[in-house]
Amino acid sequence: MNRSRGENAEDSAVGLTCVRLLIADDQPRVRQSLEALLTALRWSAPDQPMTLIEIVGKAGDGQHAVDQVHALHPDVVVLDLLTHDSGYGEPGSASGSDGLATIRTIKGRWPAVRVVVLTMYATDRSAVLQAGADAFLLKGCPTRELLDAVMPVAH
Repeated sequence: MNRSRGENAEDSAVGLTCVRLLIADDQPRVRQSLEALLTALRWSAPDQPMTLIEIVGKAGDGQHAVDQVHALHPDVVVLDLLTHDSGYGEPGSASGSDGLATIRTIKGRWPAVRVVVLTMYATDRSAVLQAGADAFLLKGCPTRELLDAVMPVAH
């Protein structure tokens, strides 16, 4: 999952790696804010190389998120529980939520892609994790929690 940047010999010399990330949220300002925050930060753990985040795409609904995962092959998707109907839901499923259907679709087709749900609704935690999400965070959580959730080397 973690890819070496390789674009710059200096980066390779200092051991930088890069995580490819897709942001899916129905609010453009949230997408922009997350992009600014995550690209400005670096993450490191003991005995691990410094990791940068490359935002490879953004999506405003579940179908676009799935299309972007297919086209861009991100390592991680940071996903809000989107409210638009994507058509990915299973007939008769307990939840018609676009976010849950999107999680099931992504994890079903690309199980290696890490899905981190970042939402305002704490009551959805159980359903989100049952749908296959790798992490569940509330908007407004400490930045370190978000970084730890999106970095595969932390797990």
